[in-house]
Amino acid sequence: MKKALIIGNGPSCLEYKFEKHIDSGEFGEIFRINRGYKQDDGSTNKNTFSNVGSKTDVWVCSDLRAQLAIERQKEINKILIYFPKFKYTQEAESPFPNVEIMPSGLEDEVNELVNFKPQWPSTGIMAIMYAIKNYEEVVIHGFDVYDTKYDTLHFFEDKPNKYKFSNTSDHSCNSEKEFLSLVQEKYNVKRLKNLI
Repeated sequence: MKKALIIGNGPSCLEYKFEKHIDSGEFGEIFRINRGYKQDDGSTNKNTFSNVGSKTDVWVCSDLRAQLAIERQKEINKILIYFPKFKYTQEAESPFPNVEIMPSGLEDEVNELVNFKPQWPSTGIMAIMYAIKNYEEVVIHGFDVYDTKYDTLHFFEDKPNKYKFSNTSDHSCNSEKEFLSLVQEKYNVKRLKNLI
């Protein structure tokens, strides 16, 4: 059975020591999102390895890291790049066999389930939708939907949670919560903490 474990970037990841389970591969191919794989300067998040492990089979990045994807294409088995439709209207293809540009129709499928407009789905939400379409079993971890109970936005940095301290227009917390609830019910997407 083809399985995917998608590690989100939420600070709740630091509440668990799941390294041995994540790195064992027992939950399938490991997806990491944007800087959850490594920082843009190439430094690793090794101080969090005991929480989230280090194994990475698929790196999913936004268009802002497209150049990094090209530079890192020999490091990873597969790289997926998400170009939000509001920025790019033309389909693009990658010249590298292990680098795939997510089809724009995938964002449409997300919006058919839960309408994110006028915002757009996060890279993590797009990764989940991609996995639902391409894997038989999908497990997620660290998707906190910018929960304001956390002071930080990501598990790998101390940067303040901007959703706690100000209004922001890029992603919708409510839409992400609704999407996660729906895919857990409709597609049997599971949470890692409930399986260990």
